[in-house]
Amino acid sequence: MKSIELARALAAAMSLRLPGTVGKIANKMRYIDSKAPLFVRGGIIRPIESRRFDRVYAVGVSSKSRSMPALGGILYGAAALRHDIVVTGNQVAEGFQDSQVDINDMNFLDASERLAWKEYILVYRLLTDLMDSDSRPDVIFVDIPLLVPRAEQSLSLAEPDVEEEWRELIDTMEAFWQRFLPSLYPNDPNGPFLVSLQSRRDLNAAVLNALREKGAAGSPEAISTEALELVQGEWAQLRRVGVLRFLRGALRAGHRTAAYYYEALGRQMKRFEPRTVANHGLIGFHIQVGLRTPIWKIETVGALGQWDSDALDKLASITAFLTLNDNPRMKPLPLWYAEELVKMPREVLSNYLRSTLGMLKDRAVDRAWLEGVDTMDEE
Repeated sequence: MKSIELARALAAAMSLRLPGTVGKIANKMRYIDSKAPLFVRGGIIRPIESRRFDRVYAVGVSSKSRSMPALGGILYGAAALRHDIVVTGNQVAEGFQDSQVDINDMNFLDASERLAWKEYILVYRLLTDLMDSDSRPDVIFVDIPLLVPRAEQSLSLAEPDVEEEWRELIDTMEAFWQRFLPSLYPNDPNGPFLVSLQSRRDLNAAVLNALREKGAAGSPEAISTEALELVQGEWAQLRRVGVLRFLRGALRAGHRTAAYYYEALGRQMKRFEPRTVANHGLIGFHIQVGLRTPIWKIETVGALGQWDSDALDKLASITAFLTLNDNPRMKPLPLWYAEELVKMPREVLSNYLRSTLGMLKDRAVDRAWLEGVDTMDEE
């Protein structure tokens, strides 16, 4: 049965609302266009330096997971893959590749968070093997946050299974940071950049929030008084326009935002894990390399006073240098390779389930446990 009255009501509402909606959005866009030059002059929006590098050894690490209901619980599979490349002039050479896989079952309790933990563990195992190797790269890209955000921390840690998996995650991450934080840039001036690059998760105008909260102390880079006054004095108007919309309107291809300290964003940093790197500090900035590439959030380790604009310009330039094509799906080349190559096909879980069912029907597991009993009876 068709609802003719509802269709008419929708058509009427669209006709009545459309001029107002267009006018409201146009007014916000005019405000963005009028203020964007002040952000550029004030240092909040900065150009990416176009640099050529003689040789860059870069690594990308990506992960994927999949799950399916099975036998009253969840059968899951998680995989992480590391891909190395070396760019020398105009030549790109693919190098070492490594992977980690985990397939098992779990109950339904906080399954999505726990599945994300499995990916984190596999990624950090690959990072540990990488840092233990004799040859270390210039830059390492990962597609997971360097900290476990509050949204991915379980509310069911009182359950033994959940608590055990959470403890495994924290132990794996803490072990990595305690061993290798001193070996990463900027703690070691010759160490590799460890960069989390995110295109969807946590995409926000964090630099504006940091400048509003802490003023000039919210960024390691010089911000003009005029720009700070604009952010702090017109914050209500910026919120009405939408700070993320403002960032998207002000940020252009070949530009990045000024960096910001994570601790300037408030108390939430104290609730993130692992504690070693949360207490040490992180910095971040947003970057748009090409016309068609999305805005990326870059985060890396950094305490107060460790970074300056020259080092941040170098990191942004390396990121742009390794992004060979202006494409919405493109990433810095090693991370793009890793994301394209890492897979956890559903067929793998289906075959694993069939094999599990087959062994249960054949009672193969029971027979394996009873083999020792027969030997004991004979003795």
